[in-house]
Amino acid sequence: MLQMKKNQILLLILCLCSTVFACDGKGKEVPTLQVEKKKLTVMTYNIHHGAPEGSEVVNLENIANTLKAKNPDLIALQEVDVNVPRSGKVNQAQKLAELLGMEYFFSKSIDYQGGEYGVAVLSKFPISNKRRIELPMPTSGEKRSVALVSVNLGEGVSLEFGSTHLDLNVPNRTAQAIQLNALGMEANKPMMIAADYNAEVNTSELQEMQKVFSFSCKNGCPNSFPVRNPTKAIDLVASNKKSSDTFGLMSAVALTGSYASDHLPVLVVYNY
Repeated sequence: MLQMKKNQILLLILCLCSTVFACDGKGKEVPTLQVEKKKLTVMTYNIHHGAPEGSEVVNLENIANTLKAKNPDLIALQEVDVNVPRSGKVNQAQKLAELLGMEYFFSKSIDYQGGEYGVAVLSKFPISNKRRIELPMPTSGEKRSVALVSVNLGEGVSLEFGSTHLDLNVPNRTAQAIQLNALGMEANKPMMIAADYNAEVNTSELQEMQKVFSFSCKNGCPNSFPVRNPTKAIDLVASNKKSSDTFGLMSAVALTGSYASDHLPVLVVYNY
């Protein structure tokens, strides 16, 4: 009986050891390290200057609460007011950054009502190299821009992260997609551009972008517009090849039940 117990204990030890050690090819056991991958959560959200669908009553706290609910690492915002009378002359990018405890950068697309209107990025991580990039407009329309920053994720990992909002008409969107492709190819590091693209991935302009970028469509692209009963997947995150090689797409969902704007926010999760 004693010998049987000793054998059982020995077998248990061997089983435990087999989960920690592997052979080096010469019969020797060497430790194996299983490194757990980190997650990067990215949100893109057209906030409609803080007003719900069909309303001009601005409630930036509702936008902040929607963002807080999923605690994303990086956020791309579109339709952001800065010092515009309709939204109380508030710097919405700065205010949201303060409410969320994040860094921010705003890029003006147009002057509006004595203030500015455009896109912004928010980040939990340190950001640098903040720049505004104006997008081409071969035909008349509302001027568009990209808010682009360098993000330091720590441990030698960095990322170029941008927010933009493409135009409503196809010629302008196509020219803007080509310009984004140029940015993606010129980057010497991973780049993500999160946006309201005003187009779905099967359109000619976003097919053009897919020469350089891949989109955040895991088991399909999440419908995000209109906010109630959404039928269009136009709020997306695009990753250039270096980004796709570094960050693995895990999931992408539109956050239904979030009615602070006229779009649903889209949350995309990567690992690296």
